[in-house]
Amino acid sequence: MEWDELDPEPLFSTIREEAPAADAERMIWALEHILAAGRIDPILLDHFAAAAVCGLAYRDGETPRTILAQLARRSIDDEAWQREYAQLLPPSAELH
Repeated sequence: MEWDELDPEPLFSTIREEAPAADAERMIWALEHILAAGRIDPILLDHFAAAAVCGLAYRDGETPRTILAQLARRSIDDEAWQREYAQLLPPSAELH
């Protein structure tokens, strides 16, 4: 994936259209930081994900495994991802 050439605006526009304003801006802020990390070194995304899960576990008094299970239950299904969001970003060889 060419992180420096990625245009996140179509994704950001969709998020702004579908989420409450404050939630949308928080998500966009987080995605901007993830994209910045991906541009530095895509391996950093693994560390961001682990750090976020551990932070949520600490905040909620849970374990990382419990947090991951909760996130999996709340996430959109694979078909909705493919149909609505994946097309907003360029294809990535890592996803196929």
